[in-house]
Amino acid sequence: MTLARIMNQPQDFKKMGIDPSKVEAWEDGIRNNDGPGNNEVWYFDADFDDGSKVVVGFRPKTAGAMMETGFEPNLNLAITRPNGETTQEFSFASMENSSMSKEKCDVHFGPDYCTGDFKEYDVHIESTEGIACDLHYRALVEPFRQGTSGIALGANDEYFYTDLSVPKCEVTGTLTYDGKTVDVHGQGYHDHQWMNISPMQAFHHWLWGRMYTDKYVVYIYDFVATERFGFTRLPFFMIADNETGKVVFTTDGRVDLETELAETSVGKEFPKTSKYTFKDGDNTAEFDVTWRDIIEVRDMYGNAPRDQAEAEEMAKKAGLTDMQKVTGGTKEMYDRAGIQPTYLRFFADGGVKLTLDGQTTESKGTMLYEYNYMGKVDPRAGV
Repeated sequence: MTLARIMNQPQDFKKMGIDPSKVEAWEDGIRNNDGPGNNEVWYFDADFDDGSKVVVGFRPKTAGAMMETGFEPNLNLAITRPNGETTQEFSFASMENSSMSKEKCDVHFGPDYCTGDFKEYDVHIESTEGIACDLHYRALVEPFRQGTSGIALGANDEYFYTDLSVPKCEVTGTLTYDGKTVDVHGQGYHDHQWMNISPMQAFHHWLWGRMYTDKYVVYIYDFVATERFGFTRLPFFMIADNETGKVVFTTDGRVDLETELAETSVGKEFPKTSKYTFKDGDNTAEFDVTWRDIIEVRDMYGNAPRDQAEAEEMAKKAGLTDMQKVTGGTKEMYDRAGIQPTYLRFFADGGVKLTLDGQTTESKGTMLYEYNYMGKVDPRAGV
């Protein structure tokens, strides 16, 4: 029995009304409804020439309201200054002042919006308290989806989790922080995800990132499902040509992986080096990545209070009276769910060796990637 699979069969395209030969603008429009369990995100990030960074996410619901009926439009904006200091703020809007188009990416939450068509995007946020952005994205490569962009989970495809991306864009515009507005230029990324299951229920871990080399754009989203779904590996992987912007390789799902593990501060070993070999018919892509620096650590399990009583005590000491401001869960809650969520982000060296129609090319680069390790240590999970 198949408990997890990439949705790439003819019947999947037919069911979802997707043309397998091209990505259409409507696929970046709202794909879910406001029913319990549904959510989605239009995500944008960028790294700028002056060393600053930005991360933006527009969501119809908060994570805490995912199991409820109804929309609660919200967004997050994070700006990292050239000196490395980061400020993140959140904003909420009423549905009366919000809209999400089914025709294309055209999302408006009050005065804030993201809109585009896989070639050009505009992202504007002004409602956050101390930071703002006004950015234009110009796609440098084709949009990418693995199959229909979806993963099906469950014996009868009861659940789904998706990712549709534009892996490399030129980004221009302004960031506002510390009372000033700064012109910026750099490279960025956009994806759109929609799902009807929490990632902590769906996945034991994933590796997600992209690498820009002199020849190629390399994109990877290597999902591994939870034990409930057979620890199935579900890789999204593509290589695009820098000169043409065309996708030249996507995996057909066959993949081999070798890892060398290293200790980390969160009490789990993470892959220090990952060496993938992806297949597509007779073509192959050998992709390797070795982290040089750990640049972010989130130990949700290790830092969680033992139980609700300790959570309330921690909130009291922090001067919080609204318990909704206490994010995350307790160790007791995580233990009941059988998970130990931890997250690391890396700066890494990598390379790709691509063999197409008997011709081989190699290219190296650096990359930022995340390893979201939500499950407990288990040798069956293929970390």
